[in-house]
Amino acid sequence: MKITLIGYMGSGKTTIGKILSKKLNLDFYDLDALLVESKNDSICNFFKKKGELLFRKREHFMLKKILIEKNKYVFSVGGGAPCFYNNIYLLNKYSNTFYLKTDSYTLFKRLFLEKKTRPLISHLSKNELFRFIIKHLSKRAYFYEKSLEKINICGKSKEDIVQEILKYIS
Repeated sequence: MKITLIGYMGSGKTTIGKILSKKLNLDFYDLDALLVESKNDSICNFFKKKGELLFRKREHFMLKKILIEKNKYVFSVGGGAPCFYNNIYLLNKYSNTFYLKTDSYTLFKRLFLEKKTRPLISHLSKNELFRFIIKHLSKRAYFYEKSLEKINICGKSKEDIVQEILKYIS
């Protein structure tokens, strides 16, 4: 079984993925963590040194490697991963994709607290961040909506979200 969680940054992909992988007794892979490990550098630094384009190319290569080489897993990918290099089609072809869908205000509340660790938003003021999320999410939602399943996570506990995913795969 191959399960991939997609969605905007701050939607809980990594958190839900870890819980889900334990429940299913599957390996958990986080694309961002794999990229950090492979380059021995933070994503923030990689963005600053090499730029987003090179980051997206490396991300695509690593994504393909996991999808093709691994047989059973729960996989969490960064918010931008489905939106570049036809990655959403690869994700759907090689795994069961779940879009963790939430509203921009919930994302804003979460991301404002952790923006220093997120290269795309680390420099934004509070107002700029909210506008950025609304604009960015509207562009990325096109790709997210192509996932095989959509899970509305608004107001749900982590356990409720995991149980909803389990219902889809059973």
